[in-house]
Amino acid sequence: MINPITGRKYVKTWQADTLWPFLEDHYSLLEKELSEPIIHAHPLFKVLPDIDSLNTWQMRLGDAAYHKYLQDKQPSRLKGINLVQPHGGFYINKAYRVDGPALLDASLRRWVSKGYYYKGVFDFSNLSYDKDSFRYRSLRAKHIVFCQGHTIAANPFFPDIPVRANKGEALIIESKSLPKDVIIGHQVNIVPLDNDRYWVGSTYAWEDETIDPTAVGKEGLLNRLNKSFQGEYRVLDHLAGLRPSSKDRRPIIGRSPKISQVACLAGMGTKGYSLSPYFADMLLDALFNQKDILPEVNLTRFA
Repeated sequence: MINPITGRKYVKTWQADTLWPFLEDHYSLLEKELSEPIIHAHPLFKVLPDIDSLNTWQMRLGDAAYHKYLQDKQPSRLKGINLVQPHGGFYINKAYRVDGPALLDASLRRWVSKGYYYKGVFDFSNLSYDKDSFRYRSLRAKHIVFCQGHTIAANPFFPDIPVRANKGEALIIESKSLPKDVIIGHQVNIVPLDNDRYWVGSTYAWEDETIDPTAVGKEGLLNRLNKSFQGEYRVLDHLAGLRPSSKDRRPIIGRSPKISQVACLAGMGTKGYSLSPYFADMLLDALFNQKDILPEVNLTRFA
């Protein structure tokens, strides 16, 4: 899910005005290149849980910087749905769902067809550097960009990179009582998929670096879902994954302090689908065109 307005204070997500035009063009271009629907626009209905949140939202309405993201002038209600919404809610524009599995599958097919894909466990002992290029088995390259998620913390080229795992769990439910084209932001996010299926999430856990779903995580999600939505549903699946989160909640991109031709793209956290397109492009511009990297995301800020 890509959402431009976040948090209890309903603030624009960091760099939203820069990121949104870029990601909209990026995913549209990907759809054309991959011949696969990737990004889906959905209005996001944010439930107002209390009077304080209502006052905060009304204050945002008076700020011209928020006008393109906030749709309503008065609190709205989702009708025909058994949703707990004592103070109503409001619609957020420019929210999207990215179909991650479709994106990965289509990208993989394209890479394989062009001979760009090699599957295997990366072995650092097979990597050598000679003058201005690297050799890895039969491959030769001028630059290497490591995109390893939270495991980049064990990469010898980035010994002090402050990235750690933030575990999240989610449910896939089936319901005929939820809207098919609206994302609901409540105690949980309820995101429409297809065939009456919805993604419900998510949780946050810093101490558990396993990728296995837990009974505690499922119970917490169901409790929050039942406080939000009181219609009928059934659980189809229970998922878990590890987000690569940085110490300051900003992406980490840049060159290795050991070898300048080695770079990383890391620390996207919970906002990978909105952050990655823009900052991957920024990193490539730095590597091939000697452009500057935004100081707030540059790896050198931790030097």
